[in-house]
Amino acid sequence: MDGMEGIFGIIGVGAGLYSLYAWFQLKYKGIINTSILVPKDTNVKKCKDKKAYMTAAGPKLLVLAVVLILYGAEYLYNTYVQSTGYLFWIMLVLVLVVLVWFAWTVKKLNAKYF
Repeated sequence: MDGMEGIFGIIGVGAGLYSLYAWFQLKYKGIINTSILVPKDTNVKKCKDKKAYMTAAGPKLLVLAVVLILYGAEYLYNTYVQSTGYLFWIMLVLVLVVLVWFAWTVKKLNAKYF
């Protein structure tokens, strides 16, 4: 790398893969990831209905993971291969919208189930 041009792409892909891992844990192992879904001081054992929480939070986490991975890949492509023009700005806005949506909906879920 010639500097820090691709750092946001790497962060996007990394955060997306970590979110995908958290979704996998939630979906297949029943583990609620405390670094993405709930505040660190929350006791996940005090969840009122774990199955309902997992059913509600799972799709939201998967959407976040996919959008972050796509954004990171597009950013790296835009930086190192060729300009993607308006697609870059569309992906940037999409990531910001999905992040706000995810934070808002997970906050509501946490208030309901914890």
